[in-house]
Amino acid sequence: MAIPKLDSAAKLFAGQGDLVIFDAIADYSGKTLADLDNPKSLGQIVQDSTSWEGEDVNTDQILDEQGNLITARVTAGTLGFSFDIASTSPTMVKTFLAGMDITGTSLPDIFDGTYTVTAAGFGTALPVMTRPIAVLNDELNRAWVYPKAKITSNLSLSDGLYRIHAVVLCENVDVKDGSNNQTLATGMIVEKVTP
Repeated sequence: MAIPKLDSAAKLFAGQGDLVIFDAIADYSGKTLADLDNPKSLGQIVQDSTSWEGEDVNTDQILDEQGNLITARVTAGTLGFSFDIASTSPTMVKTFLAGMDITGTSLPDIFDGTYTVTAAGFGTALPVMTRPIAVLNDELNRAWVYPKAKITSNLSLSDGLYRIHAVVLCENVDVKDGSNNQTLATGMIVEKVTP
């Protein structure tokens, strides 16, 4: 007798086509995927900078005096990752480094030619925010979606390129509708379905 496969064909999540953030959600009660508003691409992410930062599942063994397993206590892992944003535009600085517009932008002549300047400052507030984030695959038809991601960032320098290094840790989300159907979870795999 042939044993049926759990999955008829493997669905792989290969590559990273985009990283997208959404507006913050103040109250998750009654929310669904449709409530993830105002998606914005983070643009160029430095190659090979995305790495998994989540904690693995942990199993603590409880043994008897002879060393036999009585039971195991399991602690769930965490969902987390980090990445480097190539752009250091004022918009990125204000979004990821808790930056602010700087006024009074006359500047001694450090640049060539005639110019005006704009400035965004940072370093005066803890650069942390909580908002939904999605990682899209290379075909842009599947995404890992994390509705409540705590994102902390700092400026870093590598290979002669200043970049914004962001670290994401996904917080618990468990939202159900009135019929007890799950509408949001801590982590979700979302797939584009072609009609």
